[in-house]
Amino acid sequence: MNKIAFVSTNKSSWGGSEYLWYETLLKFFSSGCKVIASTPCWKEIPDAIGDLKSKNIPFFLNTSASKFKKIYNRLTPSNLQLSQVEDGYKFLIGFNPELVVINQGGNSGGIDLMEFCIKKNFKFVSIIQAANEAKWPSDELSKRLALAYPQAMKNYFVSDANIKLTELQIGQKISNSKIIFNPFNVEYENNINYPEVNDFYFMANVARLEFFAKGQDILFQVLNEKKWRDRNLIVNLYGKGLHQQSVEKLKNFLNLSHVKIQGHIKPMDIWRQNHALILTSRYEGLPLALVEAMLCSRPGVVTQVSGNPEVIIDNENGFLAKAANAEFVDEALERAWIRRKEWESIGGKAKNFIRSIIPKDPAEYFYNELVNLGS
Repeated sequence: MNKIAFVSTNKSSWGGSEYLWYETLLKFFSSGCKVIASTPCWKEIPDAIGDLKSKNIPFFLNTSASKFKKIYNRLTPSNLQLSQVEDGYKFLIGFNPELVVINQGGNSGGIDLMEFCIKKNFKFVSIIQAANEAKWPSDELSKRLALAYPQAMKNYFVSDANIKLTELQIGQKISNSKIIFNPFNVEYENNINYPEVNDFYFMANVARLEFFAKGQDILFQVLNEKKWRDRNLIVNLYGKGLHQQSVEKLKNFLNLSHVKIQGHIKPMDIWRQNHALILTSRYEGLPLALVEAMLCSRPGVVTQVSGNPEVIIDNENGFLAKAANAEFVDEALERAWIRRKEWESIGGKAKNFIRSIIPKDPAEYFYNELVNLGS
């Protein structure tokens, strides 16, 4: 393939789910392939987009529509509105790609672009970064997805659980699916030392500050119990997000002095300071924070959602909470706490297990996947 378009349809913001297509694009660019990139119009433009522009890689926003259509649709009933999809993806027509790589934050955000590709006879693959049991598609959307997914050259998911949930949501098998992995931000072959235990054990919650996805409210309910207040445990929160102020307000409301909001720092620095990971996610794909913790020989206490149980063997290389609620998180954290003096050895098992699954260079793995599609 000599002409590939990489299009992100994730409207929230730049994050961990964007690095796979971005790094794969750069590999095709370095090989001499013609590439273009497109993202929604995010509030904050990431440095990565500036890097693409500095390399003279054509970049387009895919959410723009003509002023006439915007005004017309604002004043017109929904059944009479004009489609804005053609405007948002018309740059693809001039480029005429041999392949369109569609990156989705979930499992349905790319449906308009998939249908556009089908209409214009563009070959495409989709990347599905997450699936959510609490976000079921409408009958109409389910029908559209059921028609579109089979027409992709391949649908790439980050966990088997996401494949199965998406199949349930559209009521049919997705036979053209495959598991891939996202790039991580720690050294694959690191020998980072386990932190010395002095007065406290430190656990890291590494996640976007978004209650509906990452469940910091669940974590706070657990840590609000007297037994956790009385123990020598500090939980550090790393990240930023939509609910940054609300997370801090809830922490102060509950007077959780043993919770520290640390902002955003490099993952390797996180694991130089913390003994274990805790994630109370309501849904996931396969969280990078868990992969990175395991690569750094740190055990995780995580909820049994999406890809988490595909890499965590309960009570062996980590601890699984049966569901994303305070009762089950407390139970799993209690089991972990009882074995806290074993965290270093459990983390070693976690590292060995994740390295048996995750390739050293996930973008190179995906690059080869796409190359082989065209052969």
